[in-house]
Amino acid sequence: MLITSRWLNLAKIARSGQTFRWRAVGDSLYIIPALGRELRARQVDPERVEFACSRVEWSDVWLRYFDLDNDYDAIIASVDPSDAYLTSACEAARGLRVLRQDLWETIVSFICSQNNNIPRITGMLERVCAACGGFPRAERLRELGPGVLSGCGLGYRIEYLVRAADQFISDNPDEFLRDYDYDGARQYLMTYHGIGPKVADCICLYGLGLTGAFPRDVWVKRIERQYYGGAFPVERYPNSAGILQLFMFWYERTRDKP
Repeated sequence: MLITSRWLNLAKIARSGQTFRWRAVGDSLYIIPALGRELRARQVDPERVEFACSRVEWSDVWLRYFDLDNDYDAIIASVDPSDAYLTSACEAARGLRVLRQDLWETIVSFICSQNNNIPRITGMLERVCAACGGFPRAERLRELGPGVLSGCGLGYRIEYLVRAADQFISDNPDEFLRDYDYDGARQYLMTYHGIGPKVADCICLYGLGLTGAFPRDVWVKRIERQYYGGAFPVERYPNSAGILQLFMFWYERTRDKP
Protein backbone atom coordinates (compact mmCIF):
# COMPACT_ATOMS: atom_id res chain seq x y z
CA MET A 1 0.00 0.00 0.00
CA LEU A 2 1.32 3.42 -0.96
CA ILE A 3 -0.21 6.28 1.03
CA THR A 4 0.22 9.94 0.13
CA SER A 5 -0.12 12.50 2.91
CA ARG A 6 1.62 15.71 3.94
CA TRP A 7 0.96 14.61 7.52
CA LEU A 8 2.70 11.25 7.78
CA ASN A 9 6.36 11.27 8.76
CA LEU A 10 7.52 7.97 10.24
CA ALA A 11 10.76 9.31 11.70
CA LYS A 12 8.96 12.03 13.64
CA ILE A 13 6.29 9.65 14.91
CA ALA A 14 8.92 7.11 16.00
CA ARG A 15 10.76 9.72 18.10
CA SER A 16 7.74 11.62 19.42
CA GLY A 17 7.44 9.98 22.84
CA GLN A 18 3.99 8.48 22.30
CA THR A 19 5.11 4.98 21.29
CA PHE A 20 8.23 3.11 22.36
CA ARG A 21 8.48 -0.14 20.39
CA TRP A 22 8.91 0.96 16.78
CA ARG A 23 12.24 -0.23 15.35
CA ALA A 24 14.25 1.49 12.63
CA VAL A 25 15.79 -1.33 10.56
CA GLY A 26 17.15 0.47 7.54
CA ASP A 27 17.06 3.63 5.53
CA SER A 28 13.62 5.07 6.28
CA LEU A 29 12.28 1.57 7.10
CA TYR A 30 10.45 0.75 10.33
CA ILE A 31 9.01 -2.36 11.92
CA ILE A 32 5.90 -1.38 13.84
CA PRO A 33 4.60 -3.89 16.41
CA ALA A 34 1.10 -2.77 17.35
CA LEU A 35 -2.42 -4.06 17.91
CA GLY A 36 -1.21 -7.66 18.03
CA ARG A 37 0.36 -7.37 14.56
CA GLU A 38 3.64 -6.32 12.99
CA LEU A 39 3.77 -3.85 10.12
CA ARG A 40 6.71 -2.90 7.91
CA ALA A 41 6.59 0.70 6.69
CA ARG A 42 9.00 2.73 4.56
CA GLN A 43 9.13 6.49 4.03
CA VAL A 44 9.49 6.81 0.25
CA ASP A 45 9.67 10.61 0.31
CA PRO A 46 8.31 13.40 2.56
CA GLU A 47 4.75 12.86 1.37
CA ARG A 48 4.60 9.13 0.59
CA VAL A 49 4.79 6.03 2.80
CA GLU A 50 4.74 2.42 1.66
CA PHE A 51 3.07 -0.11 3.97
CA ALA A 52 3.49 -3.89 3.65
CA CYS A 53 -0.14 -4.86 4.09
CA SER A 54 -3.26 -5.53 2.05
CA ARG A 55 -5.85 -2.86 1.29
CA VAL A 56 -8.29 -4.66 3.58
CA GLU A 57 -5.83 -4.72 6.49
CA TRP A 58 -4.99 -1.08 5.86
CA SER A 59 -8.66 -0.05 5.93
CA ASP A 60 -9.57 -2.27 8.89
CA VAL A 61 -6.52 -1.69 11.12
CA TRP A 62 -3.85 0.78 10.14
CA LEU A 63 -5.84 3.73 8.79
CA ARG A 64 -7.34 4.24 12.23
CA TYR A 65 -4.06 3.48 14.03
CA PHE A 66 -2.38 6.36 12.16
CA ASP A 67 -5.39 8.64 12.76
CA LEU A 68 -5.66 9.21 9.01
CA ASP A 69 -9.39 9.80 9.20
CA ASN A 70 -8.64 13.02 11.11
CA ASP A 71 -8.05 16.21 9.08
CA TYR A 72 -4.80 17.70 10.41
CA ASP A 73 -4.90 20.56 7.90
CA ALA A 74 -8.19 21.66 9.48
CA ILE A 75 -6.59 21.47 12.93
CA ILE A 76 -3.74 23.72 11.79
CA ALA A 77 -6.22 26.13 10.21
CA SER A 78 -7.97 26.46 13.58
CA VAL A 79 -4.83 27.71 15.34
CA ASP A 80 -4.90 31.32 16.50
CA PRO A 81 -2.74 33.13 13.92
CA SER A 82 -1.50 35.53 16.59
CA ASP A 83 0.01 32.61 18.56
CA ALA A 84 3.52 32.72 17.12
CA TYR A 85 4.84 29.87 19.27
CA LEU A 86 2.08 27.43 18.37
CA THR A 87 2.20 28.38 14.71
CA SER A 88 5.93 27.64 14.63
CA ALA A 89 5.41 24.36 16.51
CA CYS A 90 2.78 23.21 14.01
CA GLU A 91 5.06 23.93 11.07
CA ALA A 92 8.02 22.15 12.68
CA ALA A 93 5.89 19.12 13.55
CA ARG A 94 4.38 18.65 10.09
CA GLY A 95 4.04 14.92 9.47
CA LEU A 96 3.57 14.04 13.14
CA ARG A 97 0.34 12.27 14.05
CA VAL A 98 -1.22 11.06 17.30
CA LEU A 99 -1.44 7.28 17.09
CA ARG A 100 -4.52 5.38 18.28
CA GLN A 101 -2.86 2.58 20.19
CA ASP A 102 -3.85 -0.51 22.12
CA LEU A 103 -5.25 0.49 25.50
CA TRP A 104 -3.39 -2.06 27.63
CA GLU A 105 -0.03 -1.42 25.95
CA THR A 106 -0.54 2.31 26.47
CA ILE A 107 -1.28 1.79 30.17
CA VAL A 108 1.90 -0.26 30.60
CA SER A 109 4.02 2.15 28.55
CA PHE A 110 2.99 5.26 30.42
CA ILE A 111 3.23 3.66 33.84
CA CYS A 112 6.83 2.97 32.82
CA SER A 113 7.18 6.60 31.67
CA GLN A 114 6.91 8.02 35.18
CA ASN A 115 10.03 9.98 36.20
CA ASN A 116 11.71 8.71 33.07
CA ASN A 117 12.95 9.67 29.60
CA ILE A 118 12.29 8.16 26.17
CA PRO A 119 15.47 6.03 25.84
CA ARG A 120 14.98 4.54 29.31
CA ILE A 121 11.30 3.82 28.70
CA THR A 122 12.22 2.10 25.43
CA GLY A 123 14.85 0.02 27.23
CA MET A 124 12.41 -0.99 29.97
CA LEU A 125 9.83 -2.16 27.47
CA GLU A 126 12.45 -4.04 25.45
CA ARG A 127 13.50 -5.92 28.58
CA VAL A 128 9.88 -6.64 29.54
CA CYS A 129 9.21 -8.05 26.06
CA ALA A 130 12.39 -10.16 26.21
CA ALA A 131 11.51 -11.52 29.65
CA CYS A 132 7.89 -12.26 28.72
CA GLY A 133 8.41 -13.61 25.21
CA GLY A 134 6.76 -10.59 23.58
CA PHE A 135 4.64 -7.75 24.83
CA PRO A 136 2.64 -9.31 27.70
CA ARG A 137 -1.12 -9.04 27.81
CA ALA A 138 -2.51 -8.35 31.28
CA GLU A 139 -3.14 -12.05 31.93
CA ARG A 140 0.43 -12.97 31.00
CA LEU A 141 1.91 -10.19 33.11
CA ARG A 142 -0.12 -11.27 36.15
CA GLU A 143 0.87 -14.88 35.59
CA LEU A 144 4.60 -14.07 35.47
CA GLY A 145 4.40 -11.67 38.39
CA PRO A 146 7.06 -9.55 40.08
CA GLY A 147 9.74 -12.23 39.94
CA VAL A 148 10.15 -12.07 36.17
CA LEU A 149 9.74 -8.29 36.04
CA SER A 150 12.39 -7.70 38.71
CA GLY A 151 15.17 -8.08 36.16
CA CYS A 152 13.75 -5.45 33.82
CA GLY A 153 14.91 -2.33 35.64
CA LEU A 154 11.38 -1.19 36.47
CA GLY A 155 11.95 -0.39 40.15
CA TYR A 156 8.83 0.76 42.01
CA ARG A 157 6.81 0.51 38.79
CA ILE A 158 6.62 -3.28 39.16
CA GLU A 159 3.93 -2.99 41.82
CA TYR A 160 1.99 -0.53 39.68
CA LEU A 161 2.08 -2.87 36.69
CA VAL A 162 1.05 -5.99 38.58
CA ARG A 163 -1.84 -4.18 40.24
CA ALA A 164 -2.82 -2.61 36.92
CA ALA A 165 -2.96 -6.07 35.35
CA ASP A 166 -5.25 -7.27 38.14
CA GLN A 167 -7.62 -4.32 37.70
CA PHE A 168 -7.55 -4.48 33.89
CA ILE A 169 -8.50 -8.16 33.97
CA SER A 170 -11.21 -7.57 36.58
CA ASP A 171 -12.75 -4.49 34.93
CA ASN A 172 -12.12 -5.33 31.25
CA PRO A 173 -12.16 -1.63 30.26
CA ASP A 174 -11.75 -2.49 26.57
CA GLU A 175 -15.46 -3.29 26.74
CA PHE A 176 -16.62 0.11 27.95
CA LEU A 177 -13.95 2.78 28.28
CA ARG A 178 -14.02 3.91 24.64
CA ASP A 179 -17.63 4.95 25.21
CA TYR A 180 -16.62 7.34 28.00
CA ASP A 181 -16.01 11.04 27.49
CA TYR A 182 -12.66 12.52 28.44
CA ASP A 183 -13.58 13.42 32.03
CA GLY A 184 -15.10 10.00 32.70
CA ALA A 185 -12.17 8.11 31.17
CA ARG A 186 -9.63 10.21 33.05
CA GLN A 187 -11.37 9.65 36.39
CA TYR A 188 -11.60 5.91 35.77
CA LEU A 189 -7.90 5.61 34.87
CA MET A 190 -6.89 7.42 38.05
CA THR A 191 -8.49 4.61 40.07
CA TYR A 192 -5.46 2.51 39.07
CA HIS A 193 -2.72 2.44 41.68
CA GLY A 194 0.14 4.63 40.45
CA ILE A 195 -1.76 6.46 37.70
CA GLY A 196 -2.06 10.20 38.31
CA PRO A 197 -3.37 13.05 36.14
CA LYS A 198 -0.45 13.23 33.67
CA VAL A 199 -0.30 9.49 32.98
CA ALA A 200 -4.10 9.32 32.77
CA ASP A 201 -4.04 12.12 30.19
CA CYS A 202 -1.41 10.29 28.14
CA ILE A 203 -3.52 7.13 28.16
CA CYS A 204 -6.63 9.11 27.19
CA LEU A 205 -4.78 10.70 24.28
CA TYR A 206 -2.67 7.83 22.95
CA GLY A 207 -4.72 4.81 24.05
CA LEU A 208 -8.29 6.08 23.68
CA GLY A 209 -7.99 8.71 20.95
CA LEU A 210 -9.44 11.43 23.20
CA THR A 211 -7.68 14.32 21.50
CA GLY A 212 -8.99 16.90 23.96
CA ALA A 213 -6.68 15.42 26.62
CA PHE A 214 -3.68 17.65 27.35
CA PRO A 215 -0.83 15.84 29.14
CA ARG A 216 1.46 18.15 31.08
CA ASP A 217 4.99 16.86 31.55
CA VAL A 218 7.98 19.00 32.46
CA TRP A 219 8.41 20.13 28.84
CA VAL A 220 4.81 21.25 28.43
CA LYS A 221 4.72 22.96 31.82
CA ARG A 222 7.83 24.89 30.83
CA ILE A 223 6.17 25.95 27.56
CA GLU A 224 3.07 27.08 29.44
CA ARG A 225 5.11 29.19 31.85
CA GLN A 226 7.23 30.79 29.15
CA TYR A 227 4.64 31.44 26.42
CA TYR A 228 1.15 31.20 27.93
CA GLY A 229 1.28 32.86 31.32
CA GLY A 230 1.17 29.46 33.02
CA ALA A 231 -1.75 27.88 31.18
CA PHE A 232 -2.23 26.89 27.54
CA PRO A 233 -5.72 27.89 26.27
CA VAL A 234 -7.05 24.33 26.14
CA GLU A 235 -10.64 25.57 25.99
CA ARG A 236 -9.98 27.14 22.57
CA TYR A 237 -9.12 23.69 21.14
CA PRO A 238 -11.57 21.25 22.76
CA ASN A 239 -11.06 18.49 20.19
CA SER A 240 -7.43 19.01 19.25
CA ALA A 241 -5.56 20.28 22.33
CA GLY A 242 -3.78 16.93 22.73
CA ILE A 243 -2.56 16.94 19.15
CA LEU A 244 -1.27 20.49 19.55
CA GLN A 245 0.38 19.47 22.82
CA LEU A 246 2.34 16.80 20.94
CA PHE A 247 3.39 19.35 18.32
CA MET A 248 4.66 21.70 21.03
CA PHE A 249 6.42 18.85 22.85
CA TRP A 250 8.15 17.86 19.60
CA TYR A 251 9.09 21.43 18.72
CA GLU A 252 10.53 22.24 22.13
CA ARG A 253 12.64 19.08 22.22
CA THR A 254 14.01 19.34 18.68
CA ARG A 255 14.34 23.01 17.74
CA ASP A 256 17.84 24.41 17.38
CA LYS A 257 19.15 20.88 17.01
CA PRO A 258 20.71 19.43 13.83
